[in-house]
Amino acid sequence: MSKSPQVDGLLFSALFNERGVLASLVVSQVVAIVLAFAPNVEDDIWLRLGIISLFLHLIVLVSTSSLYFCRFFLQKRTQTFQLSVFFVLFLLFTCIFSILFSHFAFDIDDTNSLIYFTLRNCIIVALLAALFVQFLLIHFEKEQQTKALARAELDALQARIRPHFLYNSLNTAAELTHHDATAAEQAILALAALSQAAMRSGQSVPLEDEITLSKQYVALETWRFSSRLKLDWQIPNELPALNIPCLTLQPLIENAVCHGVEPSETGAVIKVELHVTSGYLTIIVTNPITAATSKTRPSNGMALENIRQRLNIYYKGKAQLTIANKNGVFRVKVVIPKHIESQL
Repeated sequence: MSKSPQVDGLLFSALFNERGVLASLVVSQVVAIVLAFAPNVEDDIWLRLGIISLFLHLIVLVSTSSLYFCRFFLQKRTQTFQLSVFFVLFLLFTCIFSILFSHFAFDIDDTNSLIYFTLRNCIIVALLAALFVQFLLIHFEKEQQTKALARAELDALQARIRPHFLYNSLNTAAELTHHDATAAEQAILALAALSQAAMRSGQSVPLEDEITLSKQYVALETWRFSSRLKLDWQIPNELPALNIPCLTLQPLIENAVCHGVEPSETGAVIKVELHVTSGYLTIIVTNPITAATSKTRPSNGMALENIRQRLNIYYKGKAQLTIANKNGVFRVKVVIPKHIESQL
């Protein structure tokens, strides 16, 4: 059996998740059906199916339960040792339940028949367990590779965000050092917070922290644009205990600053709305669009597409980002499910 990068914990990660438990029960039931409907069997088929199903499910459930209670000890061992314990437990409980069922369900009295019955069951269980574990590990490794690729793509998308706002923020801090040392210090502290957030690519943070980070970004840009930049925050007084991907709101505000405030000589008001329902968090960011914006910033689709891709990866297609440009107002709406969190 091939080794994986997570060799020591791979067996238990695959076996003790929801799919692993369900797969083990389904496989045991399929085998029970095959054995019950085997040709040349004179017993009542449905009674035989019930007995075999109970027999196999008991072996699977008791064996996996024993493995589960030993998992902390076994996780420190090699994969070979883990697999050895896995097969020993399955064969041990196969022998125990074979002996019990031989007396109470199959009416086997003589020793030779009991040995043959037990040995046959052990061989069947060993072969099925080997095939099941092999396919389970292959499936789990493939799932882990898919997650790793998604994580790499998410990191790449996140990396595109960093240079843009870091470049502008560094310029702002550099300009402030010549005019206001205290403001420059505050700008550098805000920049440090933004830089720290940029390094938490793909991680989730509390909604309150994301809003605080966005306000720090706005403070940086306020030093840059002065009275030209105004924010209208329309958020609930009490925020829900909800985690969202780091740098979800801040890039939306940055996009509004770049396309609504920077090209305008008189500035603009950016409205940030947060609406919370039982199942969703809705973020709406609006900014005015002028003729100057259209000339200097012909398209902002790349930045928003970046955000859309990040949300799509993080929430597996359950989040939505929509754009509307009507009557001189550009509106970005993000809808995030509250009860779905990435396992990347």
